[in-house]
Amino acid sequence: MKRAGLLIPAVTLAAVVVAGCGGGGSVSGSPASSGSPAPSGAPAAAGPPPSATALAKQTTDAVAKATSVHISAEVLQGSTLAALDLSMTRDGEMSGQISLNNAPVTVLVTQGQTYIKLTAEALKAEGLPSAACSLMCGKYLKMPAKEARGMLSGIGWSDLVGQSSTLPAWSYVQTVTVNGQPAWEMRVAGQGTAYVAATGQPYPLRLVQGSNHVDFTQWNSANIPPPPPASQVVDLSQVMHF
Repeated sequence: MKRAGLLIPAVTLAAVVVAGCGGGGSVSGSPASSGSPAPSGAPAAAGPPPSATALAKQTTDAVAKATSVHISAEVLQGSTLAALDLSMTRDGEMSGQISLNNAPVTVLVTQGQTYIKLTAEALKAEGLPSAACSLMCGKYLKMPAKEARGMLSGIGWSDLVGQSSTLPAWSYVQTVTVNGQPAWEMRVAGQGTAYVAATGQPYPLRLVQGSNHVDFTQWNSANIPPPPPASQVVDLSQVMHF
């Protein structure tokens, strides 16, 4: 069986967006084409932001202590559209979808095991015969550790959430509402725009960099499901003949 290589470019593209705005987790956002609502005026109760330098450090410190988060991203490079819709934890578990040009793959990393669930579109993108779908579509493919590491390279917590060791200059733009939450819109020098929670811990909520976006939600409350039941699992050895 051909390795499910479509995960790698999707993950790499998304990682580039996060890293390009000052290191994972420091900012997040959305393009007008993504369907995400544009930030709107925020309640006055949000109050004035701290100094930009202080806020950048506070955001970095908050992310450094976080234990889980949900990440949504759309990244367009040329004609390639990569998307992430993942919950993940600091200790390496994750659950959700990775999509490349609208060919989604469900990923589940839980209790030390990695599973992927393929769709007919993803199998076609991988050049696998339609007959493979009768065995794999709608079921979880349990991946050996080596293959799992290769496919998920660039999608770990440190890649998408871990903060940068250096902080670019931030500047306050305005106070807005992002997904119903008051947020400070901050310009990140030479890199993009960050929307940071204006109440509670100053977690990043949204990043905008050109036409690409990353959204962070469910800080410290994202859940990862347990392994699927055996009846829904296919071992890689069962599909090697395709």
